[in-house]
Amino acid sequence: MLKKTIITLVIILVVLFAAAACIPLIFKKEIVAKVKSSINDKVNAKVDFAEFDLSLISSFPNLGIELNNLSVVGTDSFAKDTLANIKQLKLNLNLMSVIKGETYEINSVNLDEPTIYAKVLKSGKANWDIMKPDNSTTKVDTAKTTFKAALQQYTIENGKITYDDASLGFFMEAENLNHKGKGDFTQDIFTLNTQSDIEKLTVKYGGIPYLNKVKLDAELPLDIDMKQMKFTFGENKIKLNELLLSAVGYLAMPNENDMAMDFKFDAQKSDLKNFLSLIPAIYSANFKDLEATGKFAMNGTAKGTYNDKSIPAFNVNLAIENGKIKYPSLPSAINNIQVKSTISNPDGVLDNTVINIPAFHLEFGAAPIDGRLLVKNPMSDPFVDMALKGNLDLKQLTAIFPMKDMTLTGLLNADVQAAGRKSSIDKGQYQDFKASGQMQASNFVYTGKNVPMPVSVPSAKMSFSPQNITLSNLVAKVGRSDFAANGTINNYLSYVFKKNQLLKGSFNLTSNLIDVNELMGPPKATAETKAAEAKMTVFEVPANIDFNLGVKAAKVNYDKYDISNAKGALQVKDKTVYFKDMALNMLAGTVKMNGSYATIDPKKPKVDIDFGIEKMDIQQAFNTFNTIKLLAPVAKFTKGTFSTNLKFDSDLDQNMMPIYSSINAEGLTNIIQALLEGFEPINKLAAALGSSEMKKIELNNVLTKFKIANGRLNVSPFDIKAKGIVMNVAGSNGIDQTMDYNLALNVPRTMLGASANNAANAIIAGLNSKAGTNVSMGEMVKVNAVLGGTFLKPTIKLKYGAGDGTAKSAVNAVVAEKKAELQAKAQEKVDTLKKKAVEKATTEIGNKLKGLFGKKKEN
Repeated sequence: MLKKTIITLVIILVVLFAAAACIPLIFKKEIVAKVKSSINDKVNAKVDFAEFDLSLISSFPNLGIELNNLSVVGTDSFAKDTLANIKQLKLNLNLMSVIKGETYEINSVNLDEPTIYAKVLKSGKANWDIMKPDNSTTKVDTAKTTFKAALQQYTIENGKITYDDASLGFFMEAENLNHKGKGDFTQDIFTLNTQSDIEKLTVKYGGIPYLNKVKLDAELPLDIDMKQMKFTFGENKIKLNELLLSAVGYLAMPNENDMAMDFKFDAQKSDLKNFLSLIPAIYSANFKDLEATGKFAMNGTAKGTYNDKSIPAFNVNLAIENGKIKYPSLPSAINNIQVKSTISNPDGVLDNTVINIPAFHLEFGAAPIDGRLLVKNPMSDPFVDMALKGNLDLKQLTAIFPMKDMTLTGLLNADVQAAGRKSSIDKGQYQDFKASGQMQASNFVYTGKNVPMPVSVPSAKMSFSPQNITLSNLVAKVGRSDFAANGTINNYLSYVFKKNQLLKGSFNLTSNLIDVNELMGPPKATAETKAAEAKMTVFEVPANIDFNLGVKAAKVNYDKYDISNAKGALQVKDKTVYFKDMALNMLAGTVKMNGSYATIDPKKPKVDIDFGIEKMDIQQAFNTFNTIKLLAPVAKFTKGTFSTNLKFDSDLDQNMMPIYSSINAEGLTNIIQALLEGFEPINKLAAALGSSEMKKIELNNVLTKFKIANGRLNVSPFDIKAKGIVMNVAGSNGIDQTMDYNLALNVPRTMLGASANNAANAIIAGLNSKAGTNVSMGEMVKVNAVLGGTFLKPTIKLKYGAGDGTAKSAVNAVVAEKKAELQAKAQEKVDTLKKKAVEKATTEIGNKLKGLFGKKKEN
């Protein structure tokens, strides 16, 4: 019996385990569909996952739940935002609690590689508020509900958490986050022990980065009172890069709207180097080699309530005494660093915040710099009191900081002060805002491997007043370009302190060379650089600027254009550059222009310019302007000079080239002197007429009116006179190289071929002999032609009656005309002979009758 009983129990256990393993697999599809539909019915979001696994074997005696590739995508305002994307979510539940249904005891939650993006709009609407409202009219007694969750521990592995709150101007991002917490959430009062490490932590407030990709390690136990929603910091340590902090106090949420706090923090270590580790420019691969000495102190408090209407009172103090920073491989250091600063708010009213740095001092080598800063009433009417004074030998910086493959030299001298309220600037009461001093640079040179182009400023001086900044004696060279400038910048205080204020200025600029290609575009292509990388990009004109510039440049390099003797005026305003009375020499001619270049929409820049061009070389224009290549390819086969008046507007692409379908242009062109040779449509016409002389046409003072629209060049009728030929031309051609031109020609008969002319002469001679006339053929032949096809494959149709489209047919048409003339003259001769015969007969009859009647009288 014992044996049978044991065997029976074993079989039952095997069956139970088999059922536990198989049931989730058998009903997996139904379970997955039910879970997805149940979740999506309750949320305003799209929830999906790849797999849903239930397991009793691996988690026994608990129930294991796994969701793989879980995603939660928002709707409406957040339709393009993914709230959560989790590679794997694991839940471990107490099986008996699930069976009983009274308390669901969640032993553990694990998130593997979660990406969480929590976003709050300016309106305060949050993307995680996705639960649909319960429209049930039955009130639920929450005190009697049978559902309770009991969490024991949780983990996050390799996560990325982003919190972006536009309503507060707050942004936080934690990259490669590993976090775990352990505590008995079944209790009202318990301790939650947490451990966190974040590879890159970024915190911004008001657009200012307070922490930028800082490494964080923290052990933070929290004493939690769930009934009071109060969290008290236990003995803890928080490490930000190399800075070790500790905090004591509590944080409580007594209701949905308020957050009460009372805590203080301080730096447990007072080494200056630990504070410097938070500065991204200093915290780098060679940070360990940095020698930093001196005392650093930082502490602060926060006490009060945070909600929509108030903030806690706070006080933050930072001080550096006798600081020194030096890299051991470099000869010089920043010495005698002395800083005291306080940021305080006594009552939680944000406008009562005070930023005070009564004095700071440091020495770059032996050159001292001193200053101060005080800011009050930052919200209502900011008051600023600042000063900066010192001399700086820039070469000292290369002896203090590691600057590989870089040259930096020059002297900077500054002595500036400013004090006053923003309201004085708003009202234009500049006499109540004190601003004075000057900054001067001399022999400034900045070059290096990673510098796009060398910069040198032999001299420059800026003088400050409340009304303006005066720039004088600026001499500079950037790359190959050189500048000399002077002028004033007005309204700079309003521009700094008020939104959407124009920064106004007026300058005179002269230069021997301005290389726009080098200044605006990428570095010039090398042998290894692809040609595409050398394309120009859109230059976006700055907003809120109203600058007037008088410009005079001996030479300007722009794209493929070599420009000389450029002068005129530029105005930069409303994201547009206006050209006024600009004149310059290019392509062996002179260009005058007025117009604009606008980047109101940077993705669709526009140009609108009136050109006046005098005596420009046609070949150079063809090789330089892509528009001419596409719309006037005849220029490739024309050598000479032309002048034109042109009104041109077009959209530009992102490589600063015209979008040809958007071009609108009209003007009048004068081809002063040119030779057209080798142009296939003209060759085709010459072959059709049998005249090789027409393959080469000399042009002199040819005037033509044209218009460009919808990608086609439309030409008004104009005459060409060359070698005795008179040709009237009218029609159009397009970007697709198609042609539609009507030609009316008056061609010397001698140019139409000897055989055709000999045959015509013989016919006319025979007709003259037969008719007894003396009609000659005339020297000119009228021919109408239609020029079609494309520039590479033109078609010619001659219009003069029936014929085979050859010179012989053209002559036959003339012969037909002369034959009619011969017939008319022959008939005229016949009529004359008849008339003379009638007159003679009439005279003779009259004479006979007269004699007859005379005899009768005598008789």
